[in-house]
Amino acid sequence: MAELIIRDERIAWQLLDIARRENRSVEAVLDDLLSDYQPDTEQPKPGTFAALAKSAREANIRTEHPVDTSERSREILNTEYAEYLKRRMDEQPKDTD
Repeated sequence: MAELIIRDERIAWQLLDIARRENRSVEAVLDDLLSDYQPDTEQPKPGTFAALAKSAREANIRTEHPVDTSERSREILNTEYAEYLKRRMDEQPKDTD
């Protein structure tokens, strides 16, 4: 048997309140909270940040160098968006009055 002493009264009451509201034990509430911090040997709950991070690691979605988003957005505006606008203007029917 193990004991856990929580010295912060606010946290203790918050845990008790959650446990009462969900009709569970404090241990069950803590177990659910801690399950998000388990090592990658266990599957994280779908829809959590842990699941998203694990998915990104498995897909090797990482960059070695930081991406300068503002610089890239400027490049898009100067090239791709300008081409898009030109194409839209060319596709519009011309008024022949």
